Amino acid sequence: MLSYIRILGATLCLAVTAPLTVSADEPQSDPFRPFPDQLAPSLFNEVKDKVFGGVMDDEKALYYYVLKHLRETSLKDQKQAAEFNLQQRRSELKSFRDHPEKEIPVFLDLFKNSDRYKGRLVTLTGRVRKLIHYPAADDNQYGIKTLYEAWLFTDDSQQNPTVIICTEVPPALKNGLPEGTDVIDHVTVTGYLFKMYVYNAQDTSRVAPLILAKQLEWNPRTVDERGSRLFSQILAGTLVILIAGIAIAMWKTSQRDKRFRERRLQKTQDQVDFNQLEKPAEKTQPENKTPETKTSETKPQDDSGT
Repeated sequence: MLSYIRILGATLCLAVTAPLTVSADEPQSDPFRPFPDQLAPSLFNEVKDKVFGGVMDDEKALYYYVLKHLRETSLKDQKQAAEFNLQQRRSELKSFRDHPEKEIPVFLDLFKNSDRYKGRLVTLTGRVRKLIHYPAADDNQYGIKTLYEAWLFTDDSQQNPTVIICTEVPPALKNGLPEGTDVIDHVTVTGYLFKMYVYNAQDTSRVAPLILAKQLEWNPRTVDERGSRLFSQILAGTLVILIAGIAIAMWKTSQRDKRFRERRLQKTQDQVDFNQLEKPAEKTQPENKTPETKTSETKPQDDSGT
């Protein structure tokens, strides 16, 4: 009797725990299974893509809920989930699965296959050319006061932006882009693809991914002042040595040319001028040879007389 009761109890326990096990395994059927702090992609099924008007009224509740969720979760966990999502996407693409050294052009893949990324965390890095801030809707129930809108351009997006909406930016960007700057580089953002957003560009309408994020990460390259000063000194010294070397080389060349001219002039002076030698000969020849001629002429006369 006692053993029967134990078997019945074990059966009841299995019956109760079995549904829990199935439900725990269900997320694994989705290659983009949610992390503990990642929203389920199915929440975004009712969000309409590529429609005019931006965020629709019936989408605003989810819009602010996602921003609130992002604000309350760890950025580190968000990045981890985004990296997991990217690796799962790689496993679906044969050209990248077989070549792990190749980087997936995230923007291009996201733009062409937005349904695969919608409602999932993704990380993008690039340049921000537009950054504005404005008040959040008064009727949002999560205490969000200010929204920041950034237009991000990645290396593979060419002139196509990604529109970022977040609730935090670095202190230097609180009032927009730094004064005198129309673009900042080395900006990274991790967030959910909320929808494909329609915007007006000059005389036509274009589509851009709309990413909801916690914050912008800006990592401007810092310059080591001491190293920069040392480099400047080395460069200046190198230029001085180079200029001095050129000056010495030019001086040596000029001295060599001067000596060459002097030797050539000396040789010119030492040469015999045949024109000058012929003129004195014309003057002296009659004076020296006339008596000899006369003497030679008289000798035959003496011989003939004899």
